[in-house]
Amino acid sequence: MLAVLLFLATLATVSPAPAHADVSGNWRVEFVVPTGELAVTMTIDQNGTRLTGRVVNEDGEFPLEGTVAGNDVTVTWTVPEQGTPMQITMKGRIDGEYITGTARLGNVGEGSLEARRVSRNP
Repeated sequence: MLAVLLFLATLATVSPAPAHADVSGNWRVEFVVPTGELAVTMTIDQNGTRLTGRVVNEDGEFPLEGTVAGNDVTVTWTVPEQGTPMQITMKGRIDGEYITGTARLGNVGEGSLEARRVSRNP
């Protein structure tokens, strides 16, 4: 009987793993940084908590990588800036079809961002 009670007590203290938001799809991302307003199109593929994909803007197409933990999303990509690679990091929180958060452009600075999912991956 004691073994059964201990087993039940153990089950009661084990919490289920948090569910991770579905971030996959095509996104329109707009952010404001010290140098002005920027907009990109982002395609995200999701495998569990790992994110891959690409960012497209007027300068070209760039691979991205990132993670999702619960509703928190982090995505990073690198673009050439005057011949030097500059890393852009987007951190946000997903709420349905929207992400709000911040974007950091290398050492240039940080600003707010908003993203809207325009389509889901099949």
